[in-house]
Amino acid sequence: MKKNDLSLRDRQKLATRRHIQDVAKALIAEKGYENTTMRALAKAAGVGVGTISLHFTDKKSLLLASFHEEIGEITLSTIASVDKELPIRDQLFHILSTIYKYYATNTKYLRKVVKEVLFVRGEWGEIFDAQIHDCIVLVAGLLELAKERGELKADTDCGAVTMILWSVYLNGIIDGFKQEEFEPEVQAKKVMGLLDVVLAGIAV
Repeated sequence: MKKNDLSLRDRQKLATRRHIQDVAKALIAEKGYENTTMRALAKAAGVGVGTISLHFTDKKSLLLASFHEEIGEITLSTIASVDKELPIRDQLFHILSTIYKYYATNTKYLRKVVKEVLFVRGEWGEIFDAQIHDCIVLVAGLLELAKERGELKADTDCGAVTMILWSVYLNGIIDGFKQEEFEPEVQAKKVMGLLDVVLAGIAV
């Protein structure tokens, strides 16, 4: 359903949900995840604790839901914006540098989020696994197109290569968070240095 198809009430609910999420980001960045209570969040957002509960079952679900929505939207739009006529290396660098810019926008908050996501299990673990799988399929599709136009060897296992790319991409995020400041271009270049080793083995 498109935003324009929503009723006024639904649009108001969506606006309240996003307001709560925005306030939560700022509060967690300032006070830390552990020190951010639902009561403090409600006060900062100017709503009741019950209102927050209508949208999120608890603090962790708020954190995970917010990140899931944001990273999903950013990743899908980034992959969709890739110029598929460019060399595959340029396509991958575009994806890396664009998504890494997201992690640089609110590093203090996202450090907490990623820490939770990396080890989440249960229902949310399955939700994030499905999201990762969908992204991996899309990137593998870009590699397949590169193979079809003769840029990669005909026997390249695009699925396996994409899993390697995912691992290196994730390492770039973790390494970036270890730095005092997350620098997207620096991290993208570091990761591309590693990906160049992989690409050298499958390039024609």
